[in-house]
Order: sequence, then C-alpha cells, then structure tokens
Amino acid sequence: VQSGLTITSVDGSKFNLSVSVSPLLRSDGALEGVALLIRDETLLKELDRSQRRADQLATLGVLNVGMAHEIKNPLGGIKGATQLLKSEIADDTRQDSPQSSSIDEYCDVILREVDRIDGLLEGLLAAVPRGDLRHLDINIHEILNEIVTLLDLSEDTHGLTFERIYDPSLPHIQGDRNGLTQVFLNLLKNAVEASPPGGKIIVRTLVPVGAPVGAPVTTASGQKTSHRGGFLEVDVEDGGQGFDTDVKEFAAPFFTTKPKGVGLGLVISEQIVQNHGGSLVLDNQEDGGAVVRVFLPLGAG
Repeated sequence: VQSGLTITSVDGSKFNLSVSVSPLLRSDGALEGVALLIRDETLLKELDRSQRRADQLATLGVLNVGMAHEIKNPLGGIKGATQLLKSEIADDTRQDSPQSSSIDEYCDVILREVDRIDGLLEGLLAAVPRGDLRHLDINIHEILNEIVTLLDLSEDTHGLTFERIYDPSLPHIQGDRNGLTQVFLNLLKNAVEASPPGGKIIVRTLVPVGAPVGAPVTTASGQKTSHRGGFLEVDVEDGGQGFDTDVKEFAAPFFTTKPKGVGLGLVISEQIVQNHGGSLVLDNQEDGGAVVRVFLPLGAG
C-alpha cells in the first residue's frame, strides 16, 4: 500500500512525504510484521518545479529573441520612411498650410509610437541572458527613488501613498541599470494596479534576517540560494487582495489576471533578476495584500 501526504512543521515549513506499507512474511508464508517506508519527496517536487520553470523561461527566451528581431526589422523601415516624409514636409513650400501642419503632427505621433514599441522590444531582449551586459556599480535606492517619484506624479496612482523604508547601510551592487529599472518599474506598477484607492505601497530594502555574508538565503517560498558576497532584499508590498495560489507558486508566461495584460511582466522581471544571480519570490502578507521579494547578490558574483 502506498500513499502521499503533506505535513507542516512547527516553523510552518511543508514537507511532501511518500508512505508505503509492505508485509513481512516468514519462509512459510505466515505474516511476521509490516515494513513502513517513509520518503521525503519535497526536494524531488522542488526539482521538478524548478525544471519546469527553467523550461518555460528558456522557451520564453527563444520567443523573445525571435519576436523582437522579426518586429525590429519592419519597425526600422517605418521609422525611416516617416523621418523622410517629415523632412519632405519641412522642405515643402506649403509647409505653413493647415494640411501640412497636420501631416507633420501625425508623423511625430508615428515616430513616438515606433520608439515606444522599440523600447518594449528592448525590454523583451533584456530578459535573455547575454554575456555582453555591462554591469556597473548601482545604488539600488537611487533606482527605487526615481521610479517612486515618477509614479507619484502620475494620475494613475489614484491617491496612493508610497512609504520608503530603506536600510542606509546597504552597499552598491553590480548590475545592469536599465534591466533593474525595468524590474522595479514593473513591480511597482503592478502594486499600483492592485491597490485600492487611497491605499499605501511600501518599498523596503534590507539584508535578509539571519543571512550573514556568504550564507545561504531561504526565500519566502522555501527555496535556498547562496552567493559568496551575500544578498540584499527589496520588498514591494501592496494593500490589494494578494496573489492566487497558482500565481504565487508558478507565474507562467502569458498568464495574467489583468483585462489588458499579456502575462509577461513578472516572467520577464524574474528572468532579468536571475540574469543578475538573484531570485524573485511572490508571497502574500498575513494581514492581506501581496509582497514581491527580490534578492540580489552583493559583491562580485
């Protein structure tokens, strides 16, 4: 007889156990007893989850590169043709006519939208691991402050307040500024969309508790990750309804709960963080709301 069960330890950790019972028979066939075999399959399940996650991210990486390059080629042609059209309008002797002015304005709209699409494609490419990324010294608080200031001025924040709780002793990290800016901009935008009007979003930086330099870090999902220089942690907390269990444990590409979302934001953010040697964890707060924890390595990787 074989069955599986899940037990919870006193510290809240969950273990997946496989239990099998087999009879012990004497040489004459009489029952002498039973053998009870208990196996901890937690690690096997975590390895299976990690492998499926790696397969998804690898597929996403191939898709990103192919889609970005295929779209960038005609996009360059559109931009070039629009710039030529705009130049011809500027040289036209009738450029002061209302019609010429309108066409010139339309050209500006096209160019702005082309640049916006190009920026989105660069964001997709940023999620693909590349050896040519130039990692520089970065003050993580500067990036967070720039994004919070930008969002605070936006009309989309519907009366939200931002609380910044920073550890001033945190050193600089090595990373790609554009990539990390995209990560935290995406996470904070998600927090804004999830929060009720007039709510509060907390941005917190810290060194994970009980994790001295070089020690393994246990993330909120129970995963262990280590780095010889230690880690810093950035938390983005909102006052929304939190993550559903499926999303919290396995945010899949193209899965989204937003009416106009495409389901790539969290996956791309996670890949960029992993490219930096870190990890991204989705969790729910005990008193309600979601929290996204980003772990980034300190020192040389």
